[in-house]
Amino acid sequence: MGIRAISTTRLREELAGTIEALSEVSAIIVTLHGQGRAVMMDLDRYNQLIDRIQYLEDSIAALEAPRDGAVPLDELDLG
Repeated sequence: MGIRAISTTRLREELAGTIEALSEVSAIIVTLHGQGRAVMMDLDRYNQLIDRIQYLEDSIAALEAPRDGAVPLDELDLG
């Protein structure tokens, strides 16, 4: 799966076909005056990315959260 680019003019002319092509590519970049302005992707792929981002954010939050009653290792009296 690759990434394609399409101009807004061509997108207007070929919207139905472009939407169907989303199952064949990972994303389509929509350009305006030669500059990328938007990204189109298959809804299932979008949902997978959102789920992955949420999982990673939750994992980071769990790693950064202070543990209740936890004592940092350098403060333990091991002697």
